[in-house]
Amino acid sequence: MSLSPSLSELSPPNGTMEASLAHAPQDAVRLAELLALEFDVLKSRDMAGFEALQEERTQILFRLSQVAEWAVGLDPVPAQWQNLQADLLKCKQDHLRNMQLLQRQLQAVQGALQALQGESAATVDLYDRLGQVSRRHRSSPFFDA
Repeated sequence: MSLSPSLSELSPPNGTMEASLAHAPQDAVRLAELLALEFDVLKSRDMAGFEALQEERTQILFRLSQVAEWAVGLDPVPAQWQNLQADLLKCKQDHLRNMQLLQRQLQAVQGALQALQGESAATVDLYDRLGQVSRRHRSSPFFDA
């Protein structure tokens, strides 16, 4: 038994692209909600909660990508699809924000793991007087002794 949804389960509502286009605004709203939830669980480092959101998010993205592929092939592109672009751009920005947070958390975990293993980090991130991140090379004082 497969845990991933089959293509028939991911197919557009009522089997038509017009119906999918009509459903796209609800998908865009739900995607924005999921991305906000994802950010919250990432901030709290709740990886089980993060994983729980991925299946629905993947299904919505699949449906929206099908509609996008169909809509951009039409001349003219349906106004309903064009009207969703601002919402979808916001979703993209939210996704990039979440991805950046996840990458920072991964770097922190990797740094902690290196410290526990006694490895010296090649660079250390520090803030300068202006509050900007500056990278300074510094060796560990434990290894200098």
